[in-house]
Amino acid sequence: MYSGSGFSDWEIGDVDVFIDEKGTHHLFHLIIPNHDYIAHAVSQDGLSWKREKNALWVGDPGEWDDDMLWTMHVSKNTTGEGYEMYYTGLQRENKGVTQKIGRATSLDLIHWTKDNNEHGLPLASDAPHYESISNNPREWLSFRDPFKYVHEGDDYLLICARNAMGATSRRGCVGVAKRERDGYVLQKPLHVSYVYDDVECPCVVEIKGTYYMLG
Repeated sequence: MYSGSGFSDWEIGDVDVFIDEKGTHHLFHLIIPNHDYIAHAVSQDGLSWKREKNALWVGDPGEWDDDMLWTMHVSKNTTGEGYEMYYTGLQRENKGVTQKIGRATSLDLIHWTKDNNEHGLPLASDAPHYESISNNPREWLSFRDPFKYVHEGDDYLLICARNAMGATSRRGCVGVAKRERDGYVLQKPLHVSYVYDDVECPCVVEIKGTYYMLG
């Protein structure tokens, strides 16, 4: 099985596996504790893995993702050729307080280019549906772990976010943004249980006509 070989036995962070048209498994994962790049490995059987070129690195100083990269999701590009990766970025200037969602694209799943300018990205938590800089009781904004889901021909991003109202420790929600002509636009939360501080890594799967949301 695939594992790290460095000093720590827990250096592999959150993962995403994408199986391409040829049946090749592509494993993308974070590197803990630095979170400075998203690693990539491939396998033909899900057991024997080979490291590939690292997919993404933190941005240059001053860019919105120059501090850390967090959880990502890879899927087919529904608005063009190849593939797209949505990922979480943090910035040094605000000491990681504001988590944002960005995008990268690839034609071969190996070589990735950050591509945010024309898509309303990076996307940040904002009013009226979600916590904002002025409505931030914990002093850091949860807005991470993007998951792209296509429903009835439209693209949506599910996001680990925080509802704008409720007890501080119970605002965790599954946020959602819809891809419009000019980029992604925040919608009302898909689900707010008023139970959790955060709902990490949300996703939706459909099985025999029934939809299941996990987080």
